[in-house]
Amino acid sequence: MNENLKIWNSFNQPPQTSLKAIAAGRMKGKTDINPQWRYKAMTETFGIVGVGWKFTVDKMWTEPAANNETMAFVNVSVYVNIGGKWSDAIPGNGGSTLVVNESKGLYNDD
Repeated sequence: MNENLKIWNSFNQPPQTSLKAIAAGRMKGKTDINPQWRYKAMTETFGIVGVGWKFTVDKMWTEPAANNETMAFVNVSVYVNIGGKWSDAIPGNGGSTLVVNESKGLYNDD
């Protein structure tokens, strides 16, 4: 196996026990990954959080969307410690609908 892909391949396919099918909405038929699996995989690969790997929440914000909905976003940076040296930031971002306009009205989706 190519050494450059060793870590990639260990995270490439989460185990079935960490996957949950999305049963409704626009994402129906897609799969959600249990975030606890991600923390476990990082800890197994790099060590204890804060020692072998860490993350920072760089920015959180909301924005208005169509139909009176509100979107929530976050930018994070992940760092890994390999051989006693911290990596540069590995950026990530994500978002979700915070206020959803459903058939019965607005719903706060936590």
